[in-house]
Amino acid sequence: MTRDFDELVGGEGLEPEDEARLRRVHELLVAAGPPPELPPALETYGFTERSGEIQQFPLLPRRRLVAAIVIAAALVAAAFGGGYLVGHRKGASFETVRVITMRGSHGALASIQMGERDQAGNWQMRFNVSGLPEQQAGGYYNLYLVKNGKPVVVCGSFRVHNHTTSLTFTVPYKARRFQGWVVTRQAPGHHEPGPVVLTT
Repeated sequence: MTRDFDELVGGEGLEPEDEARLRRVHELLVAAGPPPELPPALETYGFTERSGEIQQFPLLPRRRLVAAIVIAAALVAAAFGGGYLVGHRKGASFETVRVITMRGSHGALASIQMGERDQAGNWQMRFNVSGLPEQQAGGYYNLYLVKNGKPVVVCGSFRVHNHTTSLTFTVPYKARRFQGWVVTRQAPGHHEPGPVVLTT
């Protein structure tokens, strides 16, 4: 390649200031010399132009790429499994403070396990019920706290399918302000307390 500025650029049509600036840049490039040769190890990486498209070569050999994918998948599985175990460990650490039993007609039974109060003041309850008949389509059951002989505060709603149903509720109410619990059967579209089917 020629190093002569006049052959490369020429001065025709250039303002004197532009020509002087280009000459300085040309002289700096000539003084810097040609770029070093590309190392052979890098020749297989990067980009190449083929048929007008730019294609990228993989940065890792195929074996290493597969190993990296397997390791990443294992890390995701380990994180998921760790979360699963922590969640179950938390569930297993539920400490029962008090147990309340409930009885109903036709042999229906239930128990409420009261847990410790959390930092926000909520109480966790584990509710197990068996023997309740399956509700009609759209129907459900409510667990109420009772005051002055009437169900006044809903602790949770549920449906039953098999013989035993287990649920966990979290409530902010202080149970000692109430006289007990009842379970009511709620007809579809009926939101006032329905017939009592279980009581403490």
